[in-house]
Amino acid sequence: MSFKEDFLKIPNLITFYRFIVSFLIPFLWIKGVDSAWIYFFLITGALSDALDGNLARLLKQKTPLGKILDPLADKLFINMLFFLLYWMDRIDLSLFSLIFGRDLFILLGAFYLFKRGHPLTGLNPTLLGKASTVFQLLSLLVLYIDLYLKNLPGEFIKQILNLTIFFTAASGFHYLLIFKRLCLKKVIPHS
Repeated sequence: MSFKEDFLKIPNLITFYRFIVSFLIPFLWIKGVDSAWIYFFLITGALSDALDGNLARLLKQKTPLGKILDPLADKLFINMLFFLLYWMDRIDLSLFSLIFGRDLFILLGAFYLFKRGHPLTGLNPTLLGKASTVFQLLSLLVLYIDLYLKNLPGEFIKQILNLTIFFTAASGFHYLLIFKRLCLKKVIPHS
């Protein structure tokens, strides 16, 4: 299949929506647009993360392009929103750095393995990675609810953020072990 045919698959279009929203939310926020719009795009962007993968399986439309676009869209969406929260002094630099650093490490590690000729099939999303994404999205949802809709109990927010920190750090360490194992594996050159 061609790039265009892959791109026009419904799950990939939904993933692409997440790319657009990743830039649209900061633009709307800077322009001072009604927070209801920001919250709408936040929720639909988060929901698109679950929807694209499930639709790809259901419609049998898994594509190589989707396997690349989906994690990139996740990382862009999540990091852009956490950066905005850091910029607004709603989270500490340490939390933003942990989330951004883990994602950058995964992207650079995957690129390094790819350049060395390793098939990236061993880099499928892990259970810890998925849990990290779920808690990061939950944190974003809770923080934006607290910011725009209703003040939430500080202890509740703190517990959600602590779980996010735990799963983000644990998944980062797990990916480090996966990268180490894959780097030690001998690469079979293509004939």
